[in-house]
Amino acid sequence: MMRFIFATFAFSGLLLGEAFAQPADLAVLNQACSSAIQQPNLVAAQRDCPQAAALAGSAAANQAAPALVLAFNNMGHLQLALGRNAEAEANYRQALQVRNATYGIDSIEAAQSQEAVGNALMRAGKLADAEALFNSALAIRQAKLGAQSAAVADSLHSLGLVAMAGRRPVDAEGFFRRALAIREKALPATDPLTGRTLSNVAVAVQAARGAEAATPIYEQALKLQEAAVGPDDLSLLDTIESLARAASLRGRLQEAEIAWRRALAVRQKRQGPQHPEVATVLNELGLLFVTAKANAAAEDMLRQALAIRTTAFGNNDLQVAEITNNLGALLFTQNRVAEALPLLQHAASVTYVALGPDSGITKTRWNNVSRALAAASR
Repeated sequence: MMRFIFATFAFSGLLLGEAFAQPADLAVLNQACSSAIQQPNLVAAQRDCPQAAALAGSAAANQAAPALVLAFNNMGHLQLALGRNAEAEANYRQALQVRNATYGIDSIEAAQSQEAVGNALMRAGKLADAEALFNSALAIRQAKLGAQSAAVADSLHSLGLVAMAGRRPVDAEGFFRRALAIREKALPATDPLTGRTLSNVAVAVQAARGAEAATPIYEQALKLQEAAVGPDDLSLLDTIESLARAASLRGRLQEAEIAWRRALAVRQKRQGPQHPEVATVLNELGLLFVTAKANAAAEDMLRQALAIRTTAFGNNDLQVAEITNNLGALLFTQNRVAEALPLLQHAASVTYVALGPDSGITKTRWNNVSRALAAASR
C-alpha cells in the first residue's frame, strides 16, 4: 500500500504558479536531483540531492522560494526511499517553513507540504501527528479549492492510509470511498489513480470484513488499472499481489498461484530477473507451495529467492535470513535435518544480531534451532 503514497505530491515539490528566479547553481542541482529521483537512480540522487539541500539551507527563505522548496522536498523524497523517515520529516518541515513564510500558513502550498510531512510521520509510526497534519491539509484544501477538488481527494486518501496504519479499517474505507467518489468525477475514466484508490478500498474491506468481500473489489480495481496502463505495468502489482493473498486466505491456492506467477512475470520483465522484489515473489510462491504440500516446487522457489537476495544483500542480511529460515523449516519437515540445521542456525544468528534477543522473531527462530538440534541428537 505505501508504494503509491507519493502520488499525493508527485515528487514535484512545486505547485502551479510557483515560478520565481533561482540561483543558477541551485537550478542545476535541483534538475539533476529531480531527474535522479524520477528514474530512479539512488546513486546519482545521493550525490546531487544533498548538495542542493545544503545550498538551499544556506539561502534566505525569501529568495527563490520554489527552488528552496524543491531542494528540501527532493531531499525528503530521497530520505524516504532510503528508509530514513526522521531525516525525511526534517527536510519536508524545512519546505513547509518556507511555504508558510512565503504564502501563508493556510495556503494550498502549505497544505501540500503538510501532506509531505504527514507522510513521513506516518511511515515512522507517528500516526496521531500524521493524522493531524492530513486533517489540516484537508481543511485548507476544502476552503481554498472546494469540497470536490482532486487535492481534497488526496487528503482523504492520506487519511485513509493513516487509518489503515492505525488498524481502523472501517474509518479507512470511508475515507477511501470519499476520495474515490471525487476522483471518479474529477479525473478521466482511464486515470490509474482511480483504480489504485479502489484497490485501497478493497484493502480496507478485507481488513474489516474478510477476503471474500474484498476479492470482487480487487478484481474491479485491477480491470480499471489494466485499462489505464496495460497488463504488465509495475503499478498493477499491489492489486495483483493483494488478490493472490486474498485467494490464499480463501483457500483458493490455484488462483493464488496464478496471481503470484503473474506478479513474478511482471517483476522479471520490468525490474529484471535478479531484482530483490523478484525474490520476494519467489518466496511467496515457495510458501504457497508449502501450504499445498508441493515440497519440491516449494524448495525450488525458496532456493531461487535465497540466491537472489544473497547476491543483493550478502549472507548476513535480515531479508536473507527470512528465506534461509523458510528453506530450513521446509527441509526440517521432510526429515532432512542435517541440511536444515545450518540454515536454521544461520537465520537465527542473523536475526539475533539484527533484532536482539527479545524479538518474537528471534525467539521463534531459536526455537526452530532447538527443535532441529533435538531431532539431530536422536
